Amino acid sequence: MTLMRSQRKIASSVISASILFILFSINSTYTTTEGDYSNDNSFLTDVYESTHTENGYKADIIVNPGISGTYSKENGYGLDLSINPTGVGGLHEEGEYTLELIPEKSFPEQSNLRITNITVCKTIVGQGYLLHINVAVENQAYMPERISVTAYTDTTPIQTQTITLTSRELTTVTFTWDTTGTAKADYTISAYTHPVAGETITVDNTKTGDNVKVTIPGDITGDNQVNILDIYALGKAYGSTPSNSNRNPNANINCDGTVNNPDLTIVCTNYGNH
Repeated sequence: MTLMRSQRKIASSVISASILFILFSINSTYTTTEGDYSNDNSFLTDVYESTHTENGYKADIIVNPGISGTYSKENGYGLDLSINPTGVGGLHEEGEYTLELIPEKSFPEQSNLRITNITVCKTIVGQGYLLHINVAVENQAYMPERISVTAYTDTTPIQTQTITLTSRELTTVTFTWDTTGTAKADYTISAYTHPVAGETITVDNTKTGDNVKVTIPGDITGDNQVNILDIYALGKAYGSTPSNSNRNPNANINCDGTVNNPDLTIVCTNYGNH
C-alpha cells in the first residue's frame, strides 16, 4: 500500500512537471529590441540556442525540429542542430560541432546605397583630352538594387550610368570626361547615386573627389604654360605605366596608360604656349 502511494506521488510530480514544461514552451515567445530593430524570438523549441552576430546585426539562432540533423546536448536538453535554410547564414563553432547558422526570423530589410570613394586618373588634363573617373558604390541592403550613378564637374553632369548591384555588393563605376570645349579652369569632381525605393538615409549618396585643372595640352605641371619644366617632368616619367614607381599620371597626356612619344609630341607641339 505504501508502495502504491509512493508511485502515485511520483506520477503526480511527473504530470505537474510536464504541465509546467508545456506552459513554459507556450510562453517562450517574446520580442526583443536590438539597435533599431525588433526581432520576434518565437522559438521552435523551448530551449534558447545561441546569439550570433553577422554584418553588425544580432540574430537569435533557433533550432528547427522539422529538419533532421546532428543531435547534441546543451544545458541538459537534446537539440536537433538543423537550422531552417532561409535568411542570412554563416558558420559558427559550438562545442565540437560546426553549424550553418541561418536565422529563422530575419531583420526588416532597409534599402541603402553608399558612395565610398572617388578617384581620378590624373589631376591635370589638357583641354580636349580625356579624364577617367572611378566611383566606388555599395549596396548595403540584403536585396539586389538597380541604381543610377551620375558623375559631375562642379554642378554639371558628365554622365549617368545604370547598373544592378547584388546584396552587399561593392563595385566601381568608371566615367570618362571628354574635356573638348571645356573652359580652362579648376573643377571639383563629385558623384551622386540616386535614391531607390524605401531609402531614407541619403547623406552618403553623395561624394566629393579631387579638384582637376583643365589647361593647355602639354602643361604637365599645371602652371598654365608649356615650358622646359614640362619637358623635364615628362622625361622623368618617360616609359612609365600605372605600376611603375616613377609614374606621373599628369604626364600621360593622351590617357593611354603609358608616358611615351605621343605625349612628348603633344608637349613639343604646344611648347611656349601659355
